[in-house]
Amino acid sequence: MNQFERAASLCGLDPMAVGAANIRRAFVRGAARLGLDAHAYLSRLDADAGERRLLAGEAVVQETWLFRDPDTFAQLAGMAAALPRPVRALCVPCATGEEPASMAITFLEAGLAPEEFLIDAVDASPEALDKARTGRFGPASLRGALKDHGGHLVVEDGGARLSPEALSRIRFIEADAVGDSFLAGEPPYQVVFCRHLLIYLAPPARLALARNLSRLTGARGAFFASPAEAGAFLSLGLTPYASGPATAAGTVAPATGTAQVHASRDACAPAAPPRARSGSAPAPPPEPVHPAVPAAPAGDPARKARELADSGDLDGALALIEQAVSQAGPSAQLFQLKAAALLAKGREDEAEEALRRALYLDPAHPEALAHLELLHRARGREDEAELVAARARRTGRNGESRP
Repeated sequence: MNQFERAASLCGLDPMAVGAANIRRAFVRGAARLGLDAHAYLSRLDADAGERRLLAGEAVVQETWLFRDPDTFAQLAGMAAALPRPVRALCVPCATGEEPASMAITFLEAGLAPEEFLIDAVDASPEALDKARTGRFGPASLRGALKDHGGHLVVEDGGARLSPEALSRIRFIEADAVGDSFLAGEPPYQVVFCRHLLIYLAPPARLALARNLSRLTGARGAFFASPAEAGAFLSLGLTPYASGPATAAGTVAPATGTAQVHASRDACAPAAPPRARSGSAPAPPPEPVHPAVPAAPAGDPARKARELADSGDLDGALALIEQAVSQAGPSAQLFQLKAAALLAKGREDEAEEALRRALYLDPAHPEALAHLELLHRARGREDEAELVAARARRTGRNGESRP
């Protein structure tokens, strides 16, 4: 094990996922900042959790944008009325603040008063947190058409800024999500977002993260993961909340990378948000409702493949996709679903090939573009990632919801 691999191991990072070049760059910068040689810097990393957070934050690509995966925030809005007040939400990693900002806006638009919720936004990178605290976002954070969201987000001069009201409901915390003492003493949150972190972690760190998130989500919390990571979280004992497109009736359709399908908001929530009376205990959270997943319509292999992936049967989903391609011919949607399942199994080379085939069939497929960009960054291919990101911006379809 060389010095860079040793540093990655100390920080719980997977060198192949993060990229050897990214780890090397972060290592060299950290040693230079402290005026240490490689051996002394490794010793410092071994002894100093704060320095490990600095290196991890420097090495991992901070790639995010406002309202990334709009369906997820539609589901968050749909459950808001059923949550006990005050709502406590966790976002880790929060990077430069786009995701907790989107959560705050979603809660406000769902009718929650500012004092009725608080979001703990956690990241290992002090630099990223400094940017997040400003509540200001550059052009890279704006993908697809953005509105002002009732004044909670002001789009101006090629960027955007979060309203003081929304920003005040976010508490920024520097912490290591895989550390034994991560948010120790905090009671479970009603909502937990952990997206685009697991992919960068080595197996021991993945286990530590899952233990921490399980403790912080509790039995009744809603846990949100990215589609590419949901299968891995399932194998670690965490069940992501459904993040598929909402129907007009408010029900949740199954989507690849999710594992639960909840009933409509009206079926499990009171007519008005529950509020604790002065001097009384908070209203208990509603019991979750988990209706059976509906059978896929005949002739819809993509929907059935999603259901299999949602249930944790990634091999079954892949087999069904192969069968559908051989019988009905290839489609961008099927190859994107195949890539998501392969990523969840850690088979990055095959996933990349599937993503390229999806983009051959549909050059503007937003999910395929997003996954390919993330995969390039995870492998340290920054130039290729930038090309894919530019291609995604040119399509103008990043924010669209696909069936």
